[in-house]
Amino acid sequence: MIANHTTIGTDTGEIVGVSQALTAVLEQARVVALTDATVLICGETGVGKELIARRIHDESRRCHGPMITVNCASIPRDLFESEFFGHSRGAFTGAIRDRRGRIEAADGGTLLLDEVGEIPLELQGKLLRTLQHLSFERVGEDRTRRANVRFIAATNRNLLQEISSGRFRLDLYYRLSVFPIEVPPLRARPEDIVSLAQYFLCHLAAKSERRAHSLSSAQVRHLLAYEWPGNARELKNVLERAFILSGDGPLRLDLGLPAAAISSFGRASSLADRLPVPAQGFFTASEFEQLERQNLIGVLEAVHWKISGENGAAAVLGLSPSTLSSRLKALKIGRPEPTSLYARLGGHQVIARFAHDLFGRVLADPVLSRFWAQRSTIGILREEQLLVAYLSSASGGPAKYLGRDLRSAHRHLDITAADWNAFRTHLGVTIDSLPLADRERQEIITFAEGLRGEIVRDAQY
Repeated sequence: MIANHTTIGTDTGEIVGVSQALTAVLEQARVVALTDATVLICGETGVGKELIARRIHDESRRCHGPMITVNCASIPRDLFESEFFGHSRGAFTGAIRDRRGRIEAADGGTLLLDEVGEIPLELQGKLLRTLQHLSFERVGEDRTRRANVRFIAATNRNLLQEISSGRFRLDLYYRLSVFPIEVPPLRARPEDIVSLAQYFLCHLAAKSERRAHSLSSAQVRHLLAYEWPGNARELKNVLERAFILSGDGPLRLDLGLPAAAISSFGRASSLADRLPVPAQGFFTASEFEQLERQNLIGVLEAVHWKISGENGAAAVLGLSPSTLSSRLKALKIGRPEPTSLYARLGGHQVIARFAHDLFGRVLADPVLSRFWAQRSTIGILREEQLLVAYLSSASGGPAKYLGRDLRSAHRHLDITAADWNAFRTHLGVTIDSLPLADRERQEIITFAEGLRGEIVRDAQY
């Protein structure tokens, strides 16, 4: 049965899935492969962008040439030109011989610019020239060389948002996005989750020469309930971890699944970042105000903070621009600075997903769950909402946090060093499941560690 599936997201280079969304992506790849057009593949981390790029190369007339992949985020600024264009002997200290760059190495084939959104702004113009004229010079050499290369770029960033924030060149975007392909996340095509899971389990069994595990109906429900922020890559890691820990016995999926996937809330609790929960069956004035605040922020982020005009927030909401501006002022909502951690993370949706996942892991921890043992489901969901609001404000979000003092509340919980170490582990796993750059990862960790001295009893490292 699996052999008849289209396959994506595997370490074998195949693409597995049965959804119409995946079929549409593969059809786009097939059509553009017949041309030399530059392709921009967008999608979250782990959706299989590199596999789509490989499919395009393999079905093109360049299939017998090389396919070179460059991780743009890993190239130091000082070595960017040398890495892409090559250098001649003596061009700089340490250049003891001529060296071909990645563009030259891909001659006659395809060059994949992975994580293209990570290229520093001041270096993007150098790449633009090569894309425009298909020519380049090695560092330290005057000779102009021709580039017989097909360019494919991939990114997990919203490049239009990067452009509006001044971090990506508009002319480079237009040059790259001749043929854009959007790979949908796994949560948007849940029918592919079970197909992928079965494929991964069969592949793991074949590699280890062990019998293949089958999924129970309960395990399938757990897989479908989780949102898979790390997409197919996270699914594969979860199943491999469960496969290893289960040994020769039945598959213990609970040993590999993130805590958020096996918590009692499941996918439904993701609504917690969007709707406040009325504690008494109705909204108080402050709760209703918070609902309005979240709704306005959601609309503004969806339209990239455009207030008036066609497709602006006012038009979407059916309000006049002046009325909307008055409400924003009354609710003290302001556009976040582009350099804020909030903006760099991707706004409210990413922070809410982060808080939801972290909260689920902590709730499922056999030790840390004691802090919520006496709380109702509504009470726990309200705590998650407070965490989202607090993190949004602390990271430079559009609204000031107006809830209770979370630091003061945690000081009285008798949190031990062992509790903190358990939390730190869950924090690390949650961060790893999100497509975050090293800078953002470190800022989150530093912020969390800054709380330790205030809320942990006898906090000694």
